[in-house]
Amino acid sequence: MEKCACQGAFLDKFIQPAILVVLSRGSTHGFQMIAELERSGMVSGDSLDPAGLYRTLKKLESGGLVTSRWDTETASKPRRIYTLAPPGAACLAQWRETLLEYRQNLDAILAGIQALPGAAAVGKELPAP
Repeated sequence: MEKCACQGAFLDKFIQPAILVVLSRGSTHGFQMIAELERSGMVSGDSLDPAGLYRTLKKLESGGLVTSRWDTETASKPRRIYTLAPPGAACLAQWRETLLEYRQNLDAILAGIQALPGAAAVGKELPAP
């Protein structure tokens, strides 16, 4: 089952709200953002593609959700510093509502899987919602 959605291979859209959460805490550069995303548990290190993160940042910037500037003074080499723009904060608020709805749907799906005969034998016991 290589690249199957059942293994989380297509959950890359969740990187957008994760980036917005990190930027809501303050401006940062890409490598620091990656470290924060991994430390926070919003993404796991093996699922985070740095090139994908930078593509998403560029898309967020072109959509006006994020701004960036070059920092040429505080590091040995120039780094792009990303900042949450006001439309990005509004987008993050909408993500909250969307994710709460997803959570309800996911809880219902997990409950259905858990109710299947032998569900625990298929994999780990699922936590109660």
